[in-house]
Amino acid sequence: MRPDPGEVLAEQRRLRAALLDRRAAVDWPQARELACHLLLRLDDADACWRFATEWLCEHLDVDRVDGGYAHPGAATYRLAHAQARREDPGIPSLEGITVDNRGAAMLYLWASQRAVVFDDIAQTASFTPTLRADLLRAGTRSKIAIALWADGRPLGLLCIDHVLRQREWRQALFERFGGAATQVLAPVLWAAARLGEPRRSVAYESPAATPSGDPVGWSMLTPAERRVAALVAEGRSYKEIARQLNRSFSTVDHQLRSIREKLGASSTARVAALLAGRR
Repeated sequence: MRPDPGEVLAEQRRLRAALLDRRAAVDWPQARELACHLLLRLDDADACWRFATEWLCEHLDVDRVDGGYAHPGAATYRLAHAQARREDPGIPSLEGITVDNRGAAMLYLWASQRAVVFDDIAQTASFTPTLRADLLRAGTRSKIAIALWADGRPLGLLCIDHVLRQREWRQALFERFGGAATQVLAPVLWAAARLGEPRRSVAYESPAATPSGDPVGWSMLTPAERRVAALVAEGRSYKEIARQLNRSFSTVDHQLRSIREKLGASSTARVAALLAGRR
């Protein structure tokens, strides 16, 4: 379900005024180009994520970029909601890696006000053994990560990697990455996520399916995830949801994992409780 064109236009105008009309709003001049491209894709949050990772990979000259919606209250975070890699068949994908969001490195990342450098993955003591092994298996040698916040709320995580060979991170690159993430990506991706909220649906307007406000990260869910979440709130089983939405069991399972991560819920039952307004 596409957002209302009038609302998209209004958000584009607001963001253009905030990011492009005032040159001082964006420190890295090239990041203004990124903002322009993203505003053209504002009606599709996933397209914004994909373009952003591809653009950063090219313009920062790094081996791999990945990012996605995340919440500090979630038990885990799945890498590579969006991912871009240098054109080299030797650079592995991060898909399938799940991070313990309660590990020391992740807690520090969420608490930091700026990008965090992990110079040597093999020697980073704050990583859990599982995360270190997964990253090394994916060829990661060093990483810069940043937590994205918008309007005082957590939005997601974004990372850039050196893969297969160790390279020193330049200060200019660190500043460009951090500036593009906080000054451009955070506000634009937040707006795109909010615009993706369905406006007219009986399922979402029922008391059991409509959360009170946005404290549980409802605006981070995609329209497809909202349809699944609404049925969860009604007490439907995985099989019932799959049958009603004409989706495979594995697709529903994947969407529910994503929903739990975005809402910071440890279980599907907790998702139902959050959406029903219970604590």
